[in-house]
Amino acid sequence: MAKRAIGRRSTSTGDQPRLGIVVRFTPKARASGAKRLEKAGFKVASSSDFKKAKDVPNDLGGADVQYFERFGIAVIRKEQDRLQPVIASAVAGKEIDSARPERRYRAIVRASGLPEGSAKVPQNASYWAGYRDGVAQVVERLTQEVEIGMEPEIEAAAATNRNTTWGIAAIGADLSRFSGAGVKVAILDTGFDSKHPDFKGRKIVRKLFASKSSRNDVDGHGTHCVGTACGPRSPTSQPRYGVAYGAEIYAGKVLGDDGFGTDRSIMAGMEWALDQGCSVISMSLGADVEVGEEPNDDYEQIGQICLDSGCLVVAAAGNESERPGLIAPVGAPANCPSILAIGAVDRHMNVASFSCGGINRNQLVDLAGPGVGILSAAPGGRYATMDGTSMATPHVAGIAALIAESDPKYRGWALWARLVQLARPLRRSQRDVGKGLAQAPKR
Repeated sequence: MAKRAIGRRSTSTGDQPRLGIVVRFTPKARASGAKRLEKAGFKVASSSDFKKAKDVPNDLGGADVQYFERFGIAVIRKEQDRLQPVIASAVAGKEIDSARPERRYRAIVRASGLPEGSAKVPQNASYWAGYRDGVAQVVERLTQEVEIGMEPEIEAAAATNRNTTWGIAAIGADLSRFSGAGVKVAILDTGFDSKHPDFKGRKIVRKLFASKSSRNDVDGHGTHCVGTACGPRSPTSQPRYGVAYGAEIYAGKVLGDDGFGTDRSIMAGMEWALDQGCSVISMSLGADVEVGEEPNDDYEQIGQICLDSGCLVVAAAGNESERPGLIAPVGAPANCPSILAIGAVDRHMNVASFSCGGINRNQLVDLAGPGVGILSAAPGGRYATMDGTSMATPHVAGIAALIAESDPKYRGWALWARLVQLARPLRRSQRDVGKGLAQAPKR
């Protein structure tokens, strides 16, 4: 029976890292943002201070602030009572675009209850929608050249290949001549069991970003996602479950042992992935979004910076739906137009009952991936079968690595467009599956 991990909303706050204030500087002040805070009396730790560190320290070396140079964003964790006049002055001087409470995010699992944290309504949502619409026009033209696929063909392929999981067969990864060789893939999650026998000899880089957490994958969610995205071609005792078996693995533990992380840990992991030269970032994490809620400008900006740097961010759409009665909106940060949002389907190409949909304006599901009954690696050299858009996301991230290997021109927005171009259209609402089921390149 497939395991669908139940969302864990901790009732204890004693072991949780203190949430801070997220401040985003204007483009003109991005380079000088740290100095602005230092002049105000804050002790600032730049993200570059920890580039060579094995782990990011819990207390940031005693600093009040962690500043992300690439993104022009700071997370103020201490002395917040002194921050208000600084923000007011910087806003007046057009140095700061926004300030908001830091938010918590969780591994995308089957969850219930109210969303934690809050997000400000962005002031420039129309800009981002226009940015994405321009790319969408290019994608639309490309997809007109692709042969229309039919769900029965996909289902038949998934059912007849016993050497692979149904997901690998459905996306055609078993028929691809590419392995993801030479492509760096970052999986930002609950960590990874690098001692799993299926990954012996693979290049694996790990780094801890979550506060008050061990280095190991206690939760198991991260190991499962790494296995799906980059697992081996020939596992020791299971059918093939990994897509990009030749890719280089960068496992950033941005979610703690309890399955939760914060803006600080996630942004730190994303910046690290860019610094490492990763072409794909896979994030099976998020927070609930209310109906009518707009995307967060911070992750919109980060998503665009990643794309412009040649890195595609792929994120889970969320598991908050209870179909057919309830379709919940795509969660954050997958609801950002510059982040590729992934919904889940089962082996019959039906939309998974839990998969979120694009019901909020300009917050779309872009593609679908296999997300029900997914076998992959688990800590301790074991295996597990799980459900979720968490499982669909690394399927697509692995495909992105195969495409990136096929031609170096497929990076950033070009990689996004190629993924959509290769997708197999499904007879389902685009609200739920976007342009269709993601497909691996054959040649």
